[in-house]
This record gives sequence, C-alpha cells and structure tokens, in this order.
Amino acid sequence: MPRKAFSTTMEANTLKALKIYAVKHDRPLNEVLEEAATVYLAQKVADDPDAALFARRASEPLEDCLAAIERRLIAIKKRRA
Repeated sequence: MPRKAFSTTMEANTLKALKIYAVKHDRPLNEVLEEAATVYLAQKVADDPDAALFARRASEPLEDCLAAIERRLIAIKKRRA
C-alpha cells in the first residue's frame, strides 16, 4: 500500500519517549508510530465492531469510507431516537 504523509501534534514527553525508543532500537520514528497505531487499532477492533468495519474499509477511497461512516452515524442516531 502506498505511504501517505500526515502531520499531528502530541504531548512533548510522549514524543520524546518515542524518539528515544526509536533511536535505542535503531528504527525510524515513523515505523515505531505506525506499529503503535497498528497495535492500537487491533485492540480497538476487539472491543468495537465499528473499528473492525473501518479497518476492513481502509483500502477503499477516503470519500467512500466517509460516506459509510456518515450512513453508520445516521443509523445509530435513528436507533437512539
């Protein structure tokens, strides 16, 4: 799958710890972050069926995924009403 750049912010001490970990293990920071995100999503999939759906759709175009999320939110709101 092609890689995509993004920008974010996080708590300074967390970022520092991640950078130290990456250097200590001779790994690029983006690799450490991607691994952490993959583990996080795997844990969420176990707890949240919507997370599993989003993980399955990750290879689809973003617009299709956003439309699916919107439809899912509408269905949830209707059930709660």
